[in-house]
Amino acid sequence: MKAGGLQPLILVYLYGVLSAASLGKVIPLHDRIAELPGAGPNSFALFIALFALAPALLGTLSGVVVDRIGSRPVLIAASLLGAAVNALYLLAPSIGAFLALRVLEGFIPLGIYAAAPALMIALSTPHNRNAAMSLWSTYAPVGTSVGLLLSAAFASSPHWRDGFALHGILFAGMAFMGLSLPRPAREPRPARAASRSAFALLYTRAGIRPARLAASLGLMIALGLGVSVVFPPYFAQAHHSSIGQASALLAAANIVMIAGSLASGVLLTRGTRCLWLFIASAAIGSLAAWGIFAPRVNAGINLLALLVWLVATGAAMAAIASLLPQVAPPEQRASVAGLLSQSGAIMTFITPSIWLPVLALQQWWLLVAVAVVGWILCTLVLPASGLASSRA
Repeated sequence: MKAGGLQPLILVYLYGVLSAASLGKVIPLHDRIAELPGAGPNSFALFIALFALAPALLGTLSGVVVDRIGSRPVLIAASLLGAAVNALYLLAPSIGAFLALRVLEGFIPLGIYAAAPALMIALSTPHNRNAAMSLWSTYAPVGTSVGLLLSAAFASSPHWRDGFALHGILFAGMAFMGLSLPRPAREPRPARAASRSAFALLYTRAGIRPARLAASLGLMIALGLGVSVVFPPYFAQAHHSSIGQASALLAAANIVMIAGSLASGVLLTRGTRCLWLFIASAAIGSLAAWGIFAPRVNAGINLLALLVWLVATGAAMAAIASLLPQVAPPEQRASVAGLLSQSGAIMTFITPSIWLPVLALQQWWLLVAVAVVGWILCTLVLPASGLASSRA
Protein backbone atom coordinates (compact mmCIF):
# COMPACT_ATOMS: atom_id res chain seq x y z
CA MET A 1 0.00 0.00 0.00
CA LYS A 2 1.10 3.55 -0.69
CA ALA A 3 0.48 6.59 1.49
CA GLY A 4 -1.99 9.06 0.02
CA GLY A 5 -4.21 6.41 -1.55
CA LEU A 6 -7.69 5.34 -0.53
CA GLN A 7 -6.85 1.73 0.36
CA PRO A 8 -4.69 2.40 3.46
CA LEU A 9 -7.19 4.97 4.76
CA ILE A 10 -10.02 2.44 4.56
CA LEU A 11 -7.87 -0.18 6.27
CA VAL A 12 -7.06 2.15 9.16
CA TYR A 13 -10.73 3.12 9.40
CA LEU A 14 -11.66 -0.57 9.77
CA TYR A 15 -9.64 -0.75 13.00
CA GLY A 16 -12.01 1.82 14.49
CA VAL A 17 -15.05 -0.03 13.19
CA LEU A 18 -13.88 -3.34 14.63
CA SER A 19 -13.13 -1.72 17.98
CA ALA A 20 -16.55 -0.06 18.15
CA ALA A 21 -18.13 -3.43 17.35
CA SER A 22 -17.11 -4.45 20.87
CA LEU A 23 -20.04 -2.35 22.13
CA GLY A 24 -22.63 -3.56 19.66
CA LYS A 25 -21.80 -7.25 19.88
CA VAL A 26 -22.89 -7.58 23.52
CA ILE A 27 -26.30 -5.88 23.19
CA PRO A 28 -28.09 -8.99 21.82
CA LEU A 29 -26.41 -11.08 24.52
CA HIS A 30 -28.07 -9.30 27.45
CA ASP A 31 -29.99 -12.34 28.69
CA ARG A 32 -27.07 -14.72 28.17
CA ILE A 33 -24.63 -12.59 30.14
CA ALA A 34 -27.23 -11.91 32.86
CA GLU A 35 -27.56 -15.70 33.34
CA LEU A 36 -23.85 -16.33 33.91
CA PRO A 37 -22.88 -17.76 37.31
CA GLY A 38 -22.53 -14.98 39.87
CA ALA A 39 -24.43 -12.39 37.80
CA GLY A 40 -26.63 -9.87 39.60
CA PRO A 41 -29.28 -7.35 38.49
CA ASN A 42 -26.70 -4.73 37.53
CA SER A 43 -24.04 -7.03 36.10
CA PHE A 44 -24.85 -6.38 32.46
CA ALA A 45 -24.83 -2.60 32.89
CA LEU A 46 -21.47 -2.87 34.64
CA PHE A 47 -20.19 -5.12 31.86
CA ILE A 48 -21.09 -2.46 29.30
CA ALA A 49 -19.56 0.39 31.29
CA LEU A 50 -16.23 -1.29 32.02
CA PHE A 51 -15.33 -1.12 28.33
CA ALA A 52 -14.84 2.65 28.73
CA LEU A 53 -12.76 2.41 31.92
CA ALA A 54 -9.28 2.32 30.36
CA PRO A 55 -9.98 5.08 27.78
CA ALA A 56 -11.52 7.27 30.50
CA LEU A 57 -8.46 6.97 32.73
CA LEU A 58 -5.61 6.69 30.25
CA GLY A 59 -6.79 8.14 26.94
CA THR A 60 -4.38 11.08 26.72
CA LEU A 61 -1.45 9.09 28.07
CA SER A 62 -2.03 6.43 25.42
CA GLY A 63 -1.78 9.13 22.77
CA VAL A 64 1.59 10.23 24.10
CA VAL A 65 2.80 6.61 23.88
CA VAL A 66 1.52 6.35 20.31
CA ASP A 67 3.34 9.56 19.39
CA ARG A 68 6.55 8.01 20.74
CA ILE A 69 6.40 4.54 19.16
CA GLY A 70 4.19 5.15 16.11
CA SER A 71 0.61 4.29 15.15
CA ARG A 72 1.27 1.19 13.06
CA PRO A 73 2.65 -1.07 15.82
CA VAL A 74 -0.09 0.07 18.22
CA LEU A 75 -2.82 -0.89 15.77
CA ILE A 76 -1.25 -4.33 15.26
CA ALA A 77 -0.82 -4.86 19.02
CA ALA A 78 -4.41 -3.77 19.75
CA SER A 79 -5.68 -6.21 17.12
CA LEU A 80 -3.69 -9.07 18.63
CA LEU A 81 -5.16 -8.16 22.02
CA GLY A 82 -8.63 -8.21 20.46
CA ALA A 83 -8.05 -11.69 19.09
CA ALA A 84 -6.79 -12.94 22.47
CA VAL A 85 -9.56 -11.39 24.58
CA ASN A 86 -12.32 -12.72 22.35
CA ALA A 87 -10.76 -16.17 22.49
CA LEU A 88 -10.74 -15.98 26.29
CA TYR A 89 -14.45 -15.08 26.32
CA LEU A 90 -15.09 -18.54 24.88
CA LEU A 91 -13.64 -20.07 28.05
CA ALA A 92 -14.82 -17.58 30.71
CA PRO A 93 -16.89 -19.54 33.26
CA SER A 94 -18.55 -16.74 35.27
CA ILE A 95 -19.59 -13.12 35.31
CA GLY A 96 -16.44 -12.28 37.28
CA ALA A 97 -14.28 -13.55 34.44
CA PHE A 98 -16.40 -11.67 31.91
CA LEU A 99 -16.00 -8.41 33.85
CA ALA A 100 -12.23 -8.87 34.12
CA LEU A 101 -11.98 -9.53 30.39
CA ARG A 102 -14.15 -6.47 29.70
CA VAL A 103 -11.65 -4.26 31.50
CA LEU A 104 -8.86 -5.82 29.43
CA GLU A 105 -10.94 -5.37 26.28
CA GLY A 106 -11.07 -1.64 26.99
CA PHE A 107 -7.36 -1.41 26.16
CA ILE A 108 -8.23 -2.12 22.51
CA PRO A 109 -9.99 1.23 21.90
CA LEU A 110 -7.44 2.88 24.19
CA GLY A 111 -4.81 2.21 21.53
CA ILE A 112 -6.89 2.28 18.37
CA TYR A 113 -8.75 5.53 19.02
CA ALA A 114 -5.44 7.34 19.51
CA ALA A 115 -3.45 5.65 16.76
CA ALA A 116 -5.97 5.34 13.92
CA PRO A 117 -6.94 9.02 13.39
CA ALA A 118 -3.31 10.10 13.74
CA LEU A 119 -2.26 7.59 11.09
CA MET A 120 -5.15 8.58 8.79
CA ILE A 121 -3.96 12.18 8.94
CA ALA A 122 -0.37 11.13 8.24
CA LEU A 123 -1.37 8.95 5.27
CA SER A 124 -3.80 11.42 3.71
CA THR A 125 -3.06 14.36 1.47
CA PRO A 126 -4.21 17.96 2.05
CA HIS A 127 -6.80 17.38 -0.67
CA ASN A 128 -8.46 14.34 0.92
CA ARG A 129 -7.74 14.98 4.60
CA ASN A 130 -11.17 16.40 5.44
CA ALA A 131 -12.79 13.47 3.65
CA ALA A 132 -10.60 11.07 5.64
CA MET A 133 -11.58 12.68 8.94
CA SER A 134 -15.24 12.65 7.96
CA LEU A 135 -14.94 8.95 7.21
CA TRP A 136 -13.27 8.37 10.59
CA SER A 137 -16.14 10.14 12.38
CA THR A 138 -18.53 7.38 11.21
CA TYR A 139 -16.70 4.49 12.87
CA ALA A 140 -19.00 4.43 15.92
CA PRO A 141 -22.40 3.89 14.23
CA VAL A 142 -20.89 1.56 11.64
CA GLY A 143 -19.02 -0.41 14.30
CA THR A 144 -22.07 -0.68 16.52
CA SER A 145 -24.09 -2.09 13.63
CA VAL A 146 -21.28 -4.53 12.76
CA GLY A 147 -21.20 -5.68 16.37
CA LEU A 148 -24.95 -6.30 16.36
CA LEU A 149 -24.57 -8.45 13.25
CA LEU A 150 -21.68 -10.38 14.79
CA SER A 151 -23.70 -11.76 17.67
CA ALA A 152 -27.39 -11.38 16.77
CA ALA A 153 -27.45 -14.64 14.81
CA PHE A 154 -26.06 -16.60 17.77
CA ALA A 155 -27.86 -14.86 20.65
CA SER A 156 -30.73 -17.34 20.96
CA SER A 157 -28.72 -20.50 20.31
CA PRO A 158 -26.61 -22.65 22.63
CA HIS A 159 -23.58 -21.41 20.70
CA TRP A 160 -24.11 -17.77 21.70
CA ARG A 161 -20.37 -17.27 22.31
CA ASP A 162 -19.61 -17.82 18.63
CA GLY A 163 -20.02 -14.09 18.11
CA PHE A 164 -16.91 -13.60 20.24
CA ALA A 165 -15.06 -16.18 18.14
CA LEU A 166 -15.99 -14.38 14.92
CA HIS A 167 -14.91 -11.06 16.37
CA GLY A 168 -11.58 -12.55 17.42
CA ILE A 169 -10.99 -13.97 13.94
CA LEU A 170 -11.61 -10.54 12.41
CA PHE A 171 -9.14 -8.96 14.84
CA ALA A 172 -6.53 -11.58 13.94
CA GLY A 173 -7.03 -10.77 10.28
CA MET A 174 -6.61 -7.05 10.97
CA ALA A 175 -3.38 -7.73 12.83
CA PHE A 176 -2.05 -9.51 9.75
CA MET A 177 -3.31 -6.75 7.43
CA GLY A 178 -1.57 -4.20 9.61
CA LEU A 179 1.77 -5.48 8.36
CA SER A 180 0.91 -4.02 4.95
CA LEU A 181 0.22 -0.53 6.29
CA PRO A 182 2.65 2.04 4.88
CA ARG A 183 4.98 3.88 7.20
CA PRO A 184 4.56 7.66 6.92
CA ALA A 185 7.59 9.29 5.33
CA ARG A 186 8.27 11.36 8.40
CA GLU A 187 6.91 10.83 11.88
CA PRO A 188 8.45 13.51 14.10
CA ARG A 189 8.71 12.61 17.73
CA PRO A 190 8.27 14.93 20.70
CA ALA A 191 11.31 15.63 22.81
CA ARG A 192 11.90 13.14 25.61
CA ALA A 193 11.29 15.73 28.32
CA ALA A 194 8.00 16.76 26.78
CA SER A 195 6.52 13.29 27.27
CA ARG A 196 6.67 13.44 31.07
CA SER A 197 3.11 14.70 31.34
CA ALA A 198 0.45 14.25 28.69
CA PHE A 199 -1.44 17.36 29.71
CA ALA A 200 1.71 19.46 30.04
CA LEU A 201 2.67 18.31 26.56
CA LEU A 202 -0.64 19.40 25.09
CA TYR A 203 -0.84 22.77 26.79
CA THR A 204 2.81 23.67 26.35
CA ARG A 205 3.07 22.91 22.65
CA ALA A 206 -0.48 23.12 21.33
CA GLY A 207 -2.16 25.61 23.67
CA ILE A 208 -5.74 25.36 24.85
CA ARG A 209 -7.22 24.36 21.49
CA PRO A 210 -6.93 20.56 21.99
CA ALA A 211 -8.80 20.85 25.29
CA ARG A 212 -11.54 22.89 23.62
CA LEU A 213 -11.81 20.35 20.82
CA ALA A 214 -12.03 17.54 23.38
CA ALA A 215 -14.71 19.43 25.32
CA SER A 216 -16.71 19.97 22.13
CA LEU A 217 -16.49 16.29 21.26
CA GLY A 218 -17.49 15.32 24.79
CA LEU A 219 -20.55 17.53 24.62
CA MET A 220 -21.51 16.05 21.26
CA ILE A 221 -21.26 12.56 22.74
CA ALA A 222 -23.42 13.69 25.66
CA LEU A 223 -26.02 14.90 23.15
CA GLY A 224 -25.94 11.83 20.92
CA LEU A 225 -25.76 9.24 23.67
CA GLY A 226 -28.26 11.15 25.80
CA VAL A 227 -30.96 11.07 23.14
CA SER A 228 -30.16 7.39 22.48
CA VAL A 229 -30.65 6.64 26.20
CA VAL A 230 -33.97 8.44 26.65
CA PHE A 231 -35.59 7.96 23.23
CA PRO A 232 -36.64 4.29 23.62
CA PRO A 233 -38.50 4.71 26.94
CA TYR A 234 -39.96 8.07 25.88
CA PHE A 235 -41.17 6.76 22.52
CA ALA A 236 -42.47 3.52 24.05
CA GLN A 237 -44.54 5.39 26.60
CA ALA A 238 -45.80 8.00 24.13
CA HIS A 239 -46.87 5.48 21.49
CA HIS A 240 -47.69 2.42 23.62
CA SER A 241 -44.97 0.23 22.15
CA SER A 242 -42.28 -1.83 23.83
CA ILE A 243 -38.85 -0.46 24.67
CA GLY A 244 -37.41 -3.29 22.57
CA GLN A 245 -39.30 -2.11 19.50
CA ALA A 246 -38.25 1.49 20.10
CA SER A 247 -34.63 0.38 20.56
CA ALA A 248 -34.75 -1.54 17.27
CA LEU A 249 -36.05 1.57 15.49
CA LEU A 250 -33.23 3.62 17.00
CA ALA A 251 -30.61 1.05 15.97
CA ALA A 252 -31.84 1.06 12.38
CA ALA A 253 -32.08 4.85 12.24
CA ASN A 254 -28.59 5.25 13.65
CA ILE A 255 -27.03 4.41 10.29
CA VAL A 256 -28.18 7.73 8.79
CA MET A 257 -25.47 9.43 10.84
CA ILE A 258 -23.12 8.25 8.11
CA ALA A 259 -24.97 10.37 5.55
CA GLY A 260 -24.51 13.45 7.70
CA SER A 261 -20.81 12.76 8.22
CA LEU A 262 -20.10 12.14 4.54
CA ALA A 263 -22.10 15.20 3.46
CA SER A 264 -20.13 17.26 5.95
CA GLY A 265 -16.88 15.90 4.51
CA VAL A 266 -17.88 16.92 1.00
CA LEU A 267 -18.78 20.44 2.10
CA LEU A 268 -15.57 20.84 4.09
CA THR A 269 -13.48 19.61 1.18
CA ARG A 270 -15.14 22.24 -1.01
CA GLY A 271 -14.11 24.99 1.39
CA THR A 272 -17.18 25.43 3.58
CA ARG A 273 -16.23 27.16 6.82
CA CYS A 274 -16.29 24.71 9.69
CA LEU A 275 -17.98 27.15 12.07
CA TRP A 276 -20.91 27.82 9.71
CA LEU A 277 -21.32 24.12 9.08
CA PHE A 278 -21.42 23.49 12.80
CA ILE A 279 -23.87 26.33 13.46
CA ALA A 280 -26.16 24.95 10.76
CA SER A 281 -25.95 21.47 12.33
CA ALA A 282 -26.72 22.94 15.76
CA ALA A 283 -29.76 24.82 14.46
CA ILE A 284 -31.11 21.78 12.64
CA GLY A 285 -30.36 19.53 15.62
CA SER A 286 -32.14 21.88 18.03
CA LEU A 287 -35.27 21.92 15.86
CA ALA A 288 -35.09 18.15 15.50
CA ALA A 289 -34.94 17.76 19.29
CA TRP A 290 -38.31 19.48 19.51
CA GLY A 291 -39.74 17.04 16.98
CA ILE A 292 -38.29 14.00 18.75
CA PHE A 293 -39.93 14.81 22.08
CA ALA A 294 -43.02 16.70 20.94
CA PRO A 295 -46.05 15.19 22.71
CA ARG A 296 -49.33 14.15 21.13
CA VAL A 297 -47.98 13.86 17.59
CA ASN A 298 -47.93 10.97 15.15
CA ALA A 299 -45.12 8.46 15.72
CA GLY A 300 -43.89 9.15 12.21
CA ILE A 301 -43.16 12.76 13.19
CA ASN A 302 -41.01 11.63 16.11
CA LEU A 303 -39.14 9.17 13.91
CA LEU A 304 -38.60 11.67 11.11
CA ALA A 305 -37.24 14.15 13.63
CA LEU A 306 -34.94 11.43 14.97
CA LEU A 307 -33.53 10.88 11.47
CA VAL A 308 -32.92 14.60 11.05
CA TRP A 309 -31.25 14.70 14.48
CA LEU A 310 -28.92 11.85 13.53
CA VAL A 311 -27.94 13.53 10.26
CA ALA A 312 -27.18 16.75 12.13
CA THR A 313 -25.10 15.00 14.79
CA GLY A 314 -23.24 13.05 12.13
CA ALA A 315 -22.37 16.27 10.32
CA ALA A 316 -21.27 17.92 13.56
CA MET A 317 -19.05 14.97 14.51
CA ALA A 318 -17.37 15.12 11.11
CA ALA A 319 -16.77 18.86 11.54
CA ILE A 320 -15.12 18.24 14.92
CA ALA A 321 -12.95 15.48 13.47
CA SER A 322 -11.82 17.79 10.66
CA LEU A 323 -10.31 20.15 13.22
CA LEU A 324 -7.94 17.55 14.67
CA PRO A 325 -5.17 18.17 12.08
CA GLN A 326 -5.44 21.91 12.75
CA VAL A 327 -5.18 21.93 16.54
CA ALA A 328 -2.49 19.24 16.84
CA PRO A 329 1.10 19.56 15.61
CA PRO A 330 2.20 16.48 13.61
CA GLU A 331 4.22 15.06 16.50
CA GLN A 332 1.24 15.33 18.89
CA ARG A 333 -1.68 14.14 16.81
CA ALA A 334 -2.03 10.84 18.64
CA SER A 335 -1.82 12.66 21.99
CA VAL A 336 -4.68 14.95 21.00
CA ALA A 337 -6.65 12.01 19.57
CA GLY A 338 -6.13 10.25 22.90
CA LEU A 339 -7.41 13.33 24.72
CA LEU A 340 -10.53 13.29 22.55
CA SER A 341 -11.01 9.59 23.28
CA GLN A 342 -10.65 10.24 27.01
CA SER A 343 -13.19 13.07 26.90
CA GLY A 344 -15.65 10.85 25.08
CA ALA A 345 -15.20 7.98 27.51
CA ILE A 346 -15.73 10.23 30.53
CA MET A 347 -18.90 11.68 29.03
CA THR A 348 -20.13 8.15 28.33
CA PHE A 349 -20.11 7.60 32.10
CA ILE A 350 -21.71 10.94 32.95
CA THR A 351 -24.40 11.22 30.28
CA PRO A 352 -27.03 8.80 31.67
CA SER A 353 -26.98 10.59 35.04
CA ILE A 354 -27.79 13.86 33.25
CA TRP A 355 -30.54 12.74 30.89
CA LEU A 356 -32.39 10.05 32.87
CA PRO A 357 -33.34 12.33 35.81
CA VAL A 358 -34.68 14.85 33.30
CA LEU A 359 -36.71 12.11 31.62
CA ALA A 360 -38.12 11.11 35.01
CA LEU A 361 -39.60 14.61 35.43
CA GLN A 362 -41.92 13.83 32.49
CA GLN A 363 -41.62 17.32 31.06
CA TRP A 364 -40.82 17.02 27.36
CA TRP A 365 -39.68 20.60 27.02
CA LEU A 366 -36.91 19.99 29.57
CA LEU A 367 -35.43 17.31 27.30
CA VAL A 368 -35.51 19.78 24.43
CA ALA A 369 -33.91 22.43 26.63
CA VAL A 370 -31.04 20.11 27.57
CA ALA A 371 -30.45 19.38 23.88
CA VAL A 372 -30.51 23.05 22.86
CA VAL A 373 -28.19 24.12 25.68
CA GLY A 374 -25.84 21.29 24.76
CA TRP A 375 -25.67 22.44 21.14
CA ILE A 376 -24.99 26.03 22.21
CA LEU A 377 -22.20 25.02 24.58
CA CYS A 378 -20.69 22.71 22.00
CA THR A 379 -20.56 25.54 19.47
CA LEU A 380 -19.07 28.00 21.94
CA VAL A 381 -16.20 25.74 22.99
CA LEU A 382 -15.06 24.87 19.48
CA PRO A 383 -11.37 25.80 19.18
CA ALA A 384 -10.41 29.08 17.58
CA SER A 385 -9.31 27.41 14.35
CA GLY A 386 -12.92 26.43 13.86
CA LEU A 387 -13.54 30.07 12.98
CA ALA A 388 -11.51 29.71 9.84
CA SER A 389 -11.72 27.47 6.86
CA SER A 390 -11.43 23.84 7.66
CA ARG A 391 -8.75 23.24 5.09
CA ALA A 392 -5.54 21.83 6.52
